[in-house]
Amino acid sequence: MSRRQNTENLSSEEPLLTPTPDMIVRVAQGLLISGRSMAVFAPDDSIRLATEGFRTLYDMQPGAQTFDSLMRHCWQTGRGPRIDTDDIDAWLAAAHLKRRSQPVREFEVDMTDGRWFWISEATLPDGWLILSVADITSVKRREFRLATDRDAAITAAETDHLTGLYNRGATMKRFQKLVERANGTHETFCAVLIDLDHFKSINDRFGHDAGDQVLVHFATSASAGLRGRDILGRVGGEEFLILMPGADMSQACAIVERLQAHVWDQRISLNGVVLRYTFSAGVAQWRHGETMDQLYREADQALYAAKDAGRNLIGRAG
Repeated sequence: MSRRQNTENLSSEEPLLTPTPDMIVRVAQGLLISGRSMAVFAPDDSIRLATEGFRTLYDMQPGAQTFDSLMRHCWQTGRGPRIDTDDIDAWLAAAHLKRRSQPVREFEVDMTDGRWFWISEATLPDGWLILSVADITSVKRREFRLATDRDAAITAAETDHLTGLYNRGATMKRFQKLVERANGTHETFCAVLIDLDHFKSINDRFGHDAGDQVLVHFATSASAGLRGRDILGRVGGEEFLILMPGADMSQACAIVERLQAHVWDQRISLNGVVLRYTFSAGVAQWRHGETMDQLYREADQALYAAKDAGRNLIGRAG
């Protein structure tokens, strides 16, 4: 007889897996001795059966227990599932809205000991609920490592390796998003282009290592002097771009003036020589409908006007 004929004969017979009472008993016995964490809840949510694994996982106490008493115990003792609430009654009420809301419900639960479990709830037509628990800690840890590695790769790709600021690509990407958002909300913002004055002479006199120290010093000083929502990036050798959401021209210039004063008050020791440095800036305020390139060009022109006027100044576009 061919394999195909044999398959056809089998398919015409009564399925081999038709459940019978005896088979159901055997399946239940197998599950109980398999070590799986399982529990059976009656329609009134009293626990009628719980495997040793379930009892241990939920720190189930002797005597009759219900879902509510079990969860209250876990909440009070800090054992079993993590229950982050100050109001256990409200938490239980929300849980009851979900329980038995569908024939099969599956979800993740993190335990107070750091492990993660996949919970499967099967609700029978008569209201009985079968709960099984599977340990997925290793899977969650792999997910966490992958997410961490992904975030680290994104950070590395967007970060200027010397200053720790956003690099040009990351800064311009945020610039474009700010323009797109402003076109929808009409919220004003300013772009400030900064160039460290006479930076080439610092490199020529003291060496590139000294020049790197100045760049790092400015990045640190500027980061400390800006508002929390401002965006600072290095967009060229000694050029930096600051994006100031919600700031108009006067507000942006006031912030840059304070930064100029702060930088001038600092002292940097380079190869035994104490150095001061300054920077020039060009400020441009976004107008509705303007593109990123247009605004950047206005800030750039204002910057060069400040440099041509003697440096250590702030040029204003428009």
